[in-house]
Amino acid sequence: MRLAFRMLARDWRAGELGVLAAALVIAVASVTSVGFFADRVGRALARDAGILGADLVLVSDHPFDPAFAGALRAEGLDQASAVAFVSMARSGELAQLAGVKAVTPNYPLRGRLRIAAAPGAADSPAPPGPPRGKVWMEERLVSALGAPVGGRIKLGHVELIVDAVLTLEPERTASFFNVAPRLFMNAEDVEATGLIQTGSRVSYYLYAAGAQERIAAAEKRLKPLLGRGQRLETLETGRPEIRAGIERAQRFLGLTALLAAVLAGVAIALASRRFVERHLDGCAVMRCFGATQGRLVAVHALEFLFLGLAACTCGALAGFAAQAGIGAALGDLVRAELPPPGPLPAVQGFLVGLVLLLGFAVPPLLRLKNVPALRVLRRESSPQPAAVATYVAGFVALAALLVWQAGDVRMGAYVVGGFAAALLAYFALAWAAIRALASRAMARAAPLSLRIGLASLRRHASGNAIQAACLALGLTSLLLLTFTRNDLVDAWRRSAPPDAPNRFLLGVQPDQVEQVKAFFAEKRIPVPELDPMVRGRVVSLNGRPVSEADYSEDRARRLIEREFNLSYRDSPPAHNQISAGRWFSLGSREISVEE
Repeated sequence: MRLAFRMLARDWRAGELGVLAAALVIAVASVTSVGFFADRVGRALARDAGILGADLVLVSDHPFDPAFAGALRAEGLDQASAVAFVSMARSGELAQLAGVKAVTPNYPLRGRLRIAAAPGAADSPAPPGPPRGKVWMEERLVSALGAPVGGRIKLGHVELIVDAVLTLEPERTASFFNVAPRLFMNAEDVEATGLIQTGSRVSYYLYAAGAQERIAAAEKRLKPLLGRGQRLETLETGRPEIRAGIERAQRFLGLTALLAAVLAGVAIALASRRFVERHLDGCAVMRCFGATQGRLVAVHALEFLFLGLAACTCGALAGFAAQAGIGAALGDLVRAELPPPGPLPAVQGFLVGLVLLLGFAVPPLLRLKNVPALRVLRRESSPQPAAVATYVAGFVALAALLVWQAGDVRMGAYVVGGFAAALLAYFALAWAAIRALASRAMARAAPLSLRIGLASLRRHASGNAIQAACLALGLTSLLLLTFTRNDLVDAWRRSAPPDAPNRFLLGVQPDQVEQVKAFFAEKRIPVPELDPMVRGRVVSLNGRPVSEADYSEDRARRLIEREFNLSYRDSPPAHNQISAGRWFSLGSREISVEE
């Protein structure tokens, strides 16, 4: 071990390990930076009940049965309720679609809303509210309506006073109907607006907070009461859009980090080969003094292990520093204070670094055990270059890392298969190019110095082709993300026709249809199709009641549980095509569904 330390210090001073160490630091820093940030978000989700507004939340698309509130009271839990829907808010001639949330005065039970006295002003924790007759609105809604704090807006049949600017709502979800700017109002003002009618799309919320054991007991009480269109959310199951978004970001950034690991693997392989070539003479001298094959390999393997541990430590520290930048870039996704990360991402980073080292550096070191003592006298007595199997070992190690980071065997297999195919193609092209450049016809026409170089290329055609293929694979990994992003954006743009609508009218009442048509005619804009829309559920198939328990596939369970948009008309829309069957006739009890 002492000899390994001395050799490490000597080789470091000689500058022979700089590239290898830098490659390991970059690879580990890339992986740990993503891991540290994901760990912080996971700990925040597990810690902060403020993201739900409570310890337990019941969500329903219809009013709750009193039994739900009774079950919460029986466990001695604090309660609050809310109603959420989408409606137009108006101020003078201006109108804006708003995501309305009507809450009881004690909302939220966990976490705090934050409000400001004016747009751009410093915010502060909100008191219980808003009071009756007043609303809190997000800044973009204040700007869209031109209604300052103290001004009035009209919501349905009532006028309400803008009391404050809403700056933070931790519970805010990311569904389509929450894209509209938020408006908070008092629950007792909802009835006067006249906005909730038969067929209105409304979400009802019932919040509970208390001791953890009472929350668990209430959860057991409530689950048997849940019906169609109802669900129960806790800290473990709540905010799926944040969890899904973070998981997708983590997976994408993780694969991006492993593309850096691909480059690191290439650099490690090339640096290790150079290292072995420079140490053949020294190993031959050691053989003359009685060093065994095993001792040669063990000493150099320990040297690389010590280097790897030091480089992985530096990489983990760099990753810890870099995760703060990722947090700043993704701060809008998780608007909460994130706790410090745990040690697990650092352990994962160390594993990535050591796997790269074992896969790409150790196989070339095995050449050292075959160094003969005779090399001291005859330089041509050298071990054979590393076999293709040593490069295969590195690729297998890299493939395992890619599958692990992808989190999906199928996607990981696609990534590995793509890299394998690219590597083989690059090797074939490089080998053919080397053979063509070093052909006799080309050599005869070249100067003497170039002929010597071409002859060397030809003698080691396979090894040089492998190195060229590895470099090409590294460059491919650099360009892959840029090309993929551009292709996805271009494909999305091509899929949308030039006249694709960018505005939608929702909730037009039957007595408002003629006014809407007159508005478009006045503005000389083609009148859009106005389709009737109601909400409905699938309750039976062929006379047999259905429930989500009848299906094992997740997508089928979600579809049978959700509400559908139902419409009716006497002919199919022009942009729709009938793929099977025929259009139903008027008066028949038939339906047309998406394929």
